[in-house]
Amino acid sequence: MWTALCIVAFTVWYGLHIAYNSPFFLAAPPTCLLWKRLQAIAGTLKSSSPEVPDYKMPKESVKFWIFKTILFYGTMLIIDILFLIDDVFYGDYQKCSLDDAVFIVGGFRTGTTNLHRAIHLDEERFVSPRFHEIIMPYLWMGKIFDWLEKRDPKTIKNIEAKLQDAIGKDTMARHPMSWHGAEEDDLLLASWNFAGWYVCVLFAHPEAIIHSGLQDQLPESAQKKMFELYKRSLQKVLYRRGNGRALLSKNHMINFMPILAKELPNAKFVDIVRHPKDAYLSWYGLSQSALSVLSRAPIQKEVAVSAHLRFWDYFTKAETDFFIEGKGNGGTKNN
Repeated sequence: MWTALCIVAFTVWYGLHIAYNSPFFLAAPPTCLLWKRLQAIAGTLKSSSPEVPDYKMPKESVKFWIFKTILFYGTMLIIDILFLIDDVFYGDYQKCSLDDAVFIVGGFRTGTTNLHRAIHLDEERFVSPRFHEIIMPYLWMGKIFDWLEKRDPKTIKNIEAKLQDAIGKDTMARHPMSWHGAEEDDLLLASWNFAGWYVCVLFAHPEAIIHSGLQDQLPESAQKKMFELYKRSLQKVLYRRGNGRALLSKNHMINFMPILAKELPNAKFVDIVRHPKDAYLSWYGLSQSALSVLSRAPIQKEVAVSAHLRFWDYFTKAETDFFIEGKGNGGTKNN
């Protein structure tokens, strides 16, 4: 009896993925990045740079990430079903076009947030993702939030306050966030796919951060999967709140820009440049305060300094290649 029910359930689950063109376990990170993360947790991930020493995560971080990794993969089937619900009941969201999207990119603490939120004030032309749409990219959940807000606005205010408390006062002071405010969307891939430079505020290991940030060096299959999760999540924003407006995105994923330019040839890209020395103190304060909450412990100061300089070497090269040299798939000189 139970065997027959399991076979029927699996057949239905499998069939729905095929019928609605939905990838299996869309939110699961690439195997290569999962392996690097497991090595970092186990303390066996070695530095690939002589300028950054081998690093072992603090015990608080190790315990936290062992628990979180087990929880994440233990609920992956449920997460997959939650994504599948959108495809079954709101499948038309995939018709929303990102062709005229505008992507703002820059290093950390270079002014990208200020520019993003300033442009976002033009609500007749642009729509940007919100924090809850990034960490919980489900249309059905957004519909529930809309209903709750109409029923009693205080409910959403209470949820917003709890999220802000969870993030921490220090982090909120350096990077204010609100329920309805425009937010950077690299948290999406950093949280779900372990990819992008934003991982550095979530996971306290400098070598793992490098592997996560170099998205254009990942296997092609991993790049396609990342793009699919990113595209579908932003299409949901347009489906729910777009009303004919263009997507306005902001993130720090410079190594993801060639992938976006290749897949979205009509998109526009805007870069902000600031000298790393001018940005460092601001970035150090934000990253360490965020890691203290989101990874239970920051990276040691001496290692954080050398890791930050290494990050800027990679970031600046990718920035130059994409915006000036026009190298790689989708590289551009006209944005």
